[in-house]
Amino acid sequence: MQHHVPYLTAEALGIEDWEREELIALWPQLMAEALPLDMRRAASDCGTVCCIGGHIALSHGISVLGARRYVQSVGALTPLFFPDLTVNQAHSGWRASGPQAARAILNFLTTGRPDWDAVMNVKR
Repeated sequence: MQHHVPYLTAEALGIEDWEREELIALWPQLMAEALPLDMRRAASDCGTVCCIGGHIALSHGISVLGARRYVQSVGALTPLFFPDLTVNQAHSGWRASGPQAARAILNFLTTGRPDWDAVMNVKR
């Protein structure tokens, strides 16, 4: 396991080492808008990766079908993969840009919480 400062350890985050490493590799690409992002879809039928979980699953070698299952079955990463748990995907995080998703990933890696409300400037 590699340790990257200032990121929390995989154990502290409640995730696997490979998930942490994939998130660390993903956020700079999203920040630079070098990858497509659609938070409403894990992966498309043509194999296009869309959401945060889809990107890390496919980067790790999980199939497109498996990426969909992976995104829906994770525990500690649920708040990162799902900006809210409403049926209608009302939270603006569902329409996050790459840089916004990158900030949510950085929040998660450094604090254990993505804080989608702050990232998307949601007033409560």
